[in-house]
Amino acid sequence: MTTEQNVRNVLHMITGHYDHSTSLQAARAARAPSPGRRLQAAAPASPGAMPDWAIGHGVQALGLGEKETCGIVGTDIVLKIYVDKKLPSAKLDKPVPKTVSVGGMTVYTDVVEIGKVQLQGNTQRIRPALPGYSVSRANDGPNTGTFGMVVNKQGQPSPQYLLSNWHAIAAAGQASKGDIIIQPGTADNGSAETDRIGILSDWVPMDFTPNSTQNLVDAAIAQLDPGAASAAIALLGIPTGVNNQLSRGMYVQKVGRTTSLSVARITDVDLVLNPSYPTPTGPKQVTLRDQVLVTFYSAPGDSGSGVLDMNNNVVGLHVGGSDVVGFFCKIQNVLDILGLEVVTQGKTGTPSASQ
Repeated sequence: MTTEQNVRNVLHMITGHYDHSTSLQAARAARAPSPGRRLQAAAPASPGAMPDWAIGHGVQALGLGEKETCGIVGTDIVLKIYVDKKLPSAKLDKPVPKTVSVGGMTVYTDVVEIGKVQLQGNTQRIRPALPGYSVSRANDGPNTGTFGMVVNKQGQPSPQYLLSNWHAIAAAGQASKGDIIIQPGTADNGSAETDRIGILSDWVPMDFTPNSTQNLVDAAIAQLDPGAASAAIALLGIPTGVNNQLSRGMYVQKVGRTTSLSVARITDVDLVLNPSYPTPTGPKQVTLRDQVLVTFYSAPGDSGSGVLDMNNNVVGLHVGGSDVVGFFCKIQNVLDILGLEVVTQGKTGTPSASQ
């Protein structure tokens, strides 16, 4: 067994082991429930051995990657503990140990300061609407996210849909199917009367059960009005394809409502984190699994941006970040759960993806 496999096993022992295929099935079952429809229970996680040092003290996420010393990335694979602010061990009741031993395996740790992770432009009206620009529900206000990309249902080139985040265009669960989607978003002075481009049609809700294994994506789609949008991402064009082969050190790019075109480097592809999401009773933490951590590339309003590799293949959907890092969910999880295909070169389909 390699060092990386050992570290990944320890990560899963700490955060709770989960079966990826079972998690996908649970997420599919939870999609945009109709009124009165009974939800399938979330896939249970095996109990994690979450140590005291990983609870509180500003810990934002756990993952794995190469150890960094004074900004230099080495070759040793270690357990990554991402914190909002690094503090001297003497100021912590339970500091992170230099090594962690679980299940007969011992691995080294690396504490990395990333700031406080939160959910996060091109702000003007543009027609046809382009991925990379501001969007929101018409009755959100003031709020905005980013039009990520154009997609269609698997095997059904028409109609086409706008893909963005659940928290950006589905009001984190407070929306209804048929809600009007506008471009630009309400925070950028958009309105239903003049700026409609489609209607909300499906989403993947978050399961707020502690240590849930169901939350792999933050995603929602809106059916586009004919002729309302283009599949060409602003500044990048129509995606070349889809790439599921992600690795640390790989460079990616995104176009978002707030920061427009930016490039980042992947630092972790095994991220498990607990961001807060808005609910009617106040913010609640959710456990997001199988996420990808990148260097700083985003700001609030960029949520929902499509993330592409440097060959313009779609790799993910941006979710959030801090003033030091960003993170995104893997595009294949989004496509599998919602039953979608990305509109790519040679697959532009109907007039709703007009150039």
